[in-house]
Amino acid sequence: MNIDSKLTSLADIVAKSPDWSFNIPIYQRLYVWGEDQVLTLLNDVVNAYECGADLFFLGGTLLVEQEAEAGRSFDLIDGQQRFTTLWLLCHAWRGELMPFLTIKAGEYDVPRLRFAIRPEVNQFLHTLAFGFNGKPAADVEATQRMRTALALMSSLFEKRSLPPGVASKEDHLAGLAEFVFTKVKFVVTSVPHETDLNKLFEVINNRGVQLQHHEILKARMLDALLEEERNSFAVLWEACADMDNFVERNLSAISGVPAHEITVLYERKHLSDADAVMCALQSRRQEHSGHHVLTLEDILAEEEEQDSQQDQSGVTEAEQSWVRSMFGFPLFLQHTLRIWLHQRRRGDLPRLLDRELQQLFESHFFNDDAERADNVRSFISLLWKLRVLFDEHMIKWADQGEEEIHLISKITVSSSNGKRYMSRARGVDSNRGFSLLQSMLYHSQEITTQYWLTPLLMYIHDHPEAEVEQYFIYLRHLDNHLLGSAYDEPLVRRTLNFMSEPWLRSELIHQHALNETSGLRFAHYWFYKLEFVLWFQRVRPVEAWAKFRLTAKSSVEHISPQTPTDRDHNRVIENLDNFGNLALVSRSLNSEYSNLPYNEKRQRFINNNRGRLDSLKMDLIYQNVNWGDNQAAAHQMKMIECLEAYCEATPAA
Repeated sequence: MNIDSKLTSLADIVAKSPDWSFNIPIYQRLYVWGEDQVLTLLNDVVNAYECGADLFFLGGTLLVEQEAEAGRSFDLIDGQQRFTTLWLLCHAWRGELMPFLTIKAGEYDVPRLRFAIRPEVNQFLHTLAFGFNGKPAADVEATQRMRTALALMSSLFEKRSLPPGVASKEDHLAGLAEFVFTKVKFVVTSVPHETDLNKLFEVINNRGVQLQHHEILKARMLDALLEEERNSFAVLWEACADMDNFVERNLSAISGVPAHEITVLYERKHLSDADAVMCALQSRRQEHSGHHVLTLEDILAEEEEQDSQQDQSGVTEAEQSWVRSMFGFPLFLQHTLRIWLHQRRRGDLPRLLDRELQQLFESHFFNDDAERADNVRSFISLLWKLRVLFDEHMIKWADQGEEEIHLISKITVSSSNGKRYMSRARGVDSNRGFSLLQSMLYHSQEITTQYWLTPLLMYIHDHPEAEVEQYFIYLRHLDNHLLGSAYDEPLVRRTLNFMSEPWLRSELIHQHALNETSGLRFAHYWFYKLEFVLWFQRVRPVEAWAKFRLTAKSSVEHISPQTPTDRDHNRVIENLDNFGNLALVSRSLNSEYSNLPYNEKRQRFINNNRGRLDSLKMDLIYQNVNWGDNQAAAHQMKMIECLEAYCEATPAA
């Protein structure tokens, strides 16, 4: 069998003669990547480019060649989600990437990528490649995730600052497009048309799961320890590694320590103390080291005890968790490493990047062989403490049935059969303002870094006896002076400054920023922040405002449209691109509102927001029956006044 496998770039594919085209077979899924996956790839690519990497490896793609009237045609069997994302990126960033979008098919140009028997998807791809041509692409569910991915690609630099020395976003994008075209590479493996696909799929579906980077890192850490202590430190590491459950539940499931014993540690404020937890682990092992004979009565009593623990803890080993973390374990390890390094005055990481987890630890942690064992002990102990604090004070995605919401789950302790058990409330915030502010930062910042978390975690670590309200006050200060200020340094450097001086103050820029005529270029951060500020100030004391929660949005909407219809008598002309005439909405809502007149948009907003408000800023805007330059200017002034009052009222220490 003639199997060809080569490391290939988009430039290599464009250079092929005859042209290569790609088809997604009908048995393959539609495009299903969500925001997290798209943003992770985008940020990894941008970070690699900004670091001057010579190669960005994207994994493998498996092709089966099919008969074609012209050129060479391949079915994408494996890797189609990444490949489709690259094609969409070529449309979003354009520049040098443009040649990858299309090929010649006889007398006509056609998209290089197509989906078998998916006319609505193919029409959408054709529209992206060649424009509307009088017939807009159908806004159907099959293309919704593609539209979301494109919006994220187009608005990526609303959440990223340009690196030092880069004059403009346009220059940066031009360099990025060239990097993606020539340096992003994947292993393309093609097999002949007569390949037995059943056997091929069997091999693909049964292949082993690749060892994750943090698992390799754990092995290196534990290798530095004495044999008798490895097990305890391994349990702590593994309990921390599952970010999509609460750490005390992970600990009980992995170690067998009963839930009521973990509750005792919590009530004594020892749960975050790694030494205290390892003592409990050691006691548990000693209890089970004896070889005494159990009677049937003993066994039944132990099973009854375990059932009681499961009832109280609210989880069994087989039950799926109802929470998930805002990011994965590799990123948490890097936040921990930054704090560990800072405590020892050993410099800082140059950046946070999942793909470089092992390299970052190699150059900043494993560079001291003389004290490696002590370093590992202190690092895993710090990791444990920060993970306990993270679960107690940081938001998680909580499954509410029909939706997921951000929540800091309130911890309660109750008694049963003379024993105490801690549990997490599924629908009750421990501090609503603190969680909403974290939600604002989560949505407005890079999903793959969340730099603000390092100084916040360090502040909580350094002030363990403080009330949650004090942490909330500090985060308000951190947000104002880290993200709402004038700066000329990257976020990694600025957050290091706050780790050294938590109450550092900078010149705030909200007045200047919101008085600019920036239109679609307004940083999304200001829209998100204003939503929190309006909620915090209770500008409208109504129930819908009290229940408000932030959701992901990716598109700036003109309240008075850029191209109004003749029947629209509520036009904004002088203030069209000013902050007062803009709102941040979801991509689908922007598409729905489009160029509708103000009165129709207003009625749609009222109809769609009867149960729960999507935007507090828009709710204020649509209190106006009419809309024009005067109303837009007045709204903008009101928003700036709200931000000014909020910043002035935030305590400085």
